[in-house]
Amino acid sequence: MLKTLFAVLIFTCAFASASVVAASDEPYFAGQQPSLAELQQAQTKAATEDKLLMLVLGADWCHDSQALMAHFSEAEFKRQLQQRFVVQPYDVGYVDRGFNVAQAYGQPTYYGTPTVMIIDPETGQVLNKADWQHWTNAASRSGDEFDAYFLERSFTAPAPNNAWQQRVQAFEAQQALRVRAGFQTVSPLMQAYMASDRKTSRAEFMALWSELADFRNKVFDATVKLSQQTEATELPQFAPQSWEESAQ
Repeated sequence: MLKTLFAVLIFTCAFASASVVAASDEPYFAGQQPSLAELQQAQTKAATEDKLLMLVLGADWCHDSQALMAHFSEAEFKRQLQQRFVVQPYDVGYVDRGFNVAQAYGQPTYYGTPTVMIIDPETGQVLNKADWQHWTNAASRSGDEFDAYFLERSFTAPAPNNAWQQRVQAFEAQQALRVRAGFQTVSPLMQAYMASDRKTSRAEFMALWSELADFRNKVFDATVKLSQQTEATELPQFAPQSWEESAQ
């Protein structure tokens, strides 16, 4: 019962209802796929205006992506946000796009939607990797949390890499390949499910989506925890996932 409830909660939090999508005058994510050259232009604009660059990797099927962008669109918040950031949305489709964007800024993958990447335009460094997953639950965040994070917080560059950090990055790169393989497997199921008004392959899709959510969050959490350690330790191992076993 608890396992079933957990899966339903994951599904409910992840996907916007058709009525919510229809409620927006226009979709927040409507196929925006700026090229790397266009992202560089946005980065240059941010540097020129003495602002930070914010990339938002999301999708309109995602309830939390919609919640994030809806709050960003509130008049007073938007005015203040634009004083600090150049904001560029990127539509990840059915989690089959946007990986090149993450890689362009030194990240091997994104782990969920929406992913909010706050970038120093002078160096191209991501400044908020440790807690960017916080906003994959944007619909449950309060207005005070939005204000504190986006309007008041000072973002600083991560510490320079040492030998241990390089090991952690190599570990993450290996696990990111597994996460991306999971996204690749679930993407066509998601597309068919959404196109059928949430009727086709419901059980298969939800089971895989739940499994992938658990795995990608474990990888992200482990990577952040390891990167914050000052001494080397044993790297975790994760069991094979269903999409990996079926590929063998």
